[in-house]
Amino acid sequence: MTLTAVGLFLLGFAASWVAGRYVEKGASLVQGGAIGICGVAALFIGMAEVVETNFVWALIALLIYGLIGALIFKGGQAARERAE
Repeated sequence: MTLTAVGLFLLGFAASWVAGRYVEKGASLVQGGAIGICGVAALFIGMAEVVETNFVWALIALLIYGLIGALIFKGGQAARERAE
C-alpha cells in the first residue's frame, strides 16, 4: 500500500464525517459518492498490484472500507444531532 492509497482512503473517511456532520439534504449521496470515488481511486492508483493479483480481495477491502465509512458517517450525523 502506498501513501497515495492511504491519503485517498483518509480523504474518503474525512468526507464521510463532513457529510454526516454538516450536510443536511443529500448527505447520503455525498457520502456514498465520496467513499466510492476515493475507495476506487485508492485501489486502482495506490494499490494496483492488489487488484492485479487478486481482484476478489480488492473488492472485499473496498466493501470493508465502505462499511467503516458508513460508521463514520453515522458518527457525524450523531454529532450534528447533539449540537442542535
